[in-house]
Amino acid sequence: MRRQSLHDRYLQDEWPRQLGNLASTLARLGARVSDPRYDQITSDLLREGAVLLEWSAPHVPSHLLGHLATMQRELCLWRRVWPVEAARPLLAFRAQIMSDRVLELSGLLPQM
Repeated sequence: MRRQSLHDRYLQDEWPRQLGNLASTLARLGARVSDPRYDQITSDLLREGAVLLEWSAPHVPSHLLGHLATMQRELCLWRRVWPVEAARPLLAFRAQIMSDRVLELSGLLPQM
C-alpha cells in the first residue's frame, strides 16, 4: 500500500464514498482471511481498514464517530494477534458484519 497515494485518492471522495471504499476493503478482508496463504494480505487489509477509518473520521457526521472508532479498535486488535488459526471463521464473519454496517452508515444502500 502506497500510503500517500492512497491517502490523496481516498480524500478526493465525499464521506459516503469513502465509507463505501472502506466497506470494500472489509469485504476483501473477509474473503481472504480463511486461507493461510493470504495471511500477509489479511494483515495488510487489517492495517488498511484501520487507516481508512482514521482518514474518514474528520469527514463523517459526528453521530457516526463512535461506530467507526469501535471498528478501528477491533481491526487494530486483530492485526496485533494475527494469524490465529482457530479465529479465521470469526474474523471472516466480523469483517463481513463491519462491511455491511459501514455500507449502511454510508447511506449508499438503497432503502427498502
